[in-house]
Amino acid sequence: MPIVQISRIQHRRGLATDLPQLAAGELGWVIDEQRLYIGNGSVADGAPAVGNTEVLTANSTSFSDAVSYVYRGYLGDVTPIVTGVNVDVIRTLQERLDDYVSVKAFGAVGDGVEDDTLAIQRALDELYCDVDKSDARSRRRLLFPAGQYNINGPIYVPPYAQLIGEGYDKTIIYQLGGGSADGRVIRFQDDRKQRGANIGNSSAKLPTNIHIESITFENGEGYTGVEIERASNVKFVDCKFQGTYAAGGADVSASKGVTIISTNAQSTTNIVFDSCYFTKFARLVDLSYDCENVKFMNCDFSIGHYGVLIGESTDGASNGLTNGPNSVKILSSQFSSIMKNAIKAENNGDIKNIISFNNYFAKDVGTNNEGVDSIRIYPIVEFNAHECASELDYFAIEGQRSTGIIPLSNLQGLGVLTNTVKEITLTDNQSSVTTTGIQLSAIENKFIRIEYKMSRGSTYRVGIFTANVIGSLVSYHDDYEENNGTIGVTLSATVDNLDSTAGQDTLQIKYITTNTGNDVSMDYRIITMV
Repeated sequence: MPIVQISRIQHRRGLATDLPQLAAGELGWVIDEQRLYIGNGSVADGAPAVGNTEVLTANSTSFSDAVSYVYRGYLGDVTPIVTGVNVDVIRTLQERLDDYVSVKAFGAVGDGVEDDTLAIQRALDELYCDVDKSDARSRRRLLFPAGQYNINGPIYVPPYAQLIGEGYDKTIIYQLGGGSADGRVIRFQDDRKQRGANIGNSSAKLPTNIHIESITFENGEGYTGVEIERASNVKFVDCKFQGTYAAGGADVSASKGVTIISTNAQSTTNIVFDSCYFTKFARLVDLSYDCENVKFMNCDFSIGHYGVLIGESTDGASNGLTNGPNSVKILSSQFSSIMKNAIKAENNGDIKNIISFNNYFAKDVGTNNEGVDSIRIYPIVEFNAHECASELDYFAIEGQRSTGIIPLSNLQGLGVLTNTVKEITLTDNQSSVTTTGIQLSAIENKFIRIEYKMSRGSTYRVGIFTANVIGSLVSYHDDYEENNGTIGVTLSATVDNLDSTAGQDTLQIKYITTNTGNDVSMDYRIITMV
């Protein structure tokens, strides 16, 4: 249909220097600057001021300001900084927005309704696989704004990926389940997008230098949260791993918060979890494959059948399961509501160097889900591998049953437990053997070493008291040095039956003191080799 001119409406037009005061609603077109104005009208009519208002167009100053960006500093226009050598560096709005890459730019919604599986995978593949892999500048951080991103199959993370959310329980990647035979939330892939048994084929780059932060990985079914496969230099910070396990539930091997996969040729190494939260998996962490240097720092483990289970499937022969984990460290973390062991290392393959340091174990760990005031059924830490140690861990449970001490120690198996320093008072003038209150489970062939310092008036003693249980007997030795006289304390050890269960005995450290008129202050720490 042709355009037919019916009439022509004329408005004021001319040079910018000739623009007059326009009447209310009157338009004026500045020809030389290609800018459009409209008259304000009078104050009496309600205008805030007499004058002309510029209408935003492609050539107006306000539009140019809107599509350009200059960093002003924290004081803004009050005291702006100069970003260039002499004048400001001006960037376009497109350049400024491209400083950050959001998963929503690839079609993810994050509303807890839409399926975001393909959109998230497309973002990962485009940023880290399909670009020029030789150019590190292409590897941008991928942001996940707060929201729930539903998936129906695992998300595959490639080398050099950086996934950043807005905090766990704010940014959630939620595995719906039912849409895929693979119920894991996160798996890994190489830079050719090869997965599983094909990772690393055709000289592809193995998963490496991966950083994931401030995201919750939640599985709506009883399967694995995150599976790290043939990777190196992987770090999770401020992340949450959540499953569907209910307190007191059965041990289901498929329910793992985090697990690691390796082959004999491609071991997984240097994996760090910092300030992460593991909850509601039968096995909060399950490590059986060959891996080295795995660290958990400042983490929270809660509601699980096992806390950190090491080497349960290591068999000494299968591909990737030959040696098992080596150098696993759990540091400055806390455990609560763990049905069995908080940390357990099996004696399979060549597992070694499992270290628990400065961790907190709540009263409801190892009680078979019977609550914080119940009997401990399982040792909190069980080391059956080599070169293992528990250093400066705190065990909230005192190990008591109805009238005495439970036969299980906090640490059992093969390893060393070093406790923190405590202080007790040895009463003056105790001529009969009196208990110090130091009670330990009398497990046979366990070596007890008590390092102590005593003070009594101006007299001091430092010493090492050792004890070893053999059947119902105990051998002990006190090696010490004193200054400024004799302190007048004799230490001894006995095995006593403090409860109604025959054969379940307690090692008690006892003392006698001379009469000097002063009680004895004793600082001590216990080192146990089991």
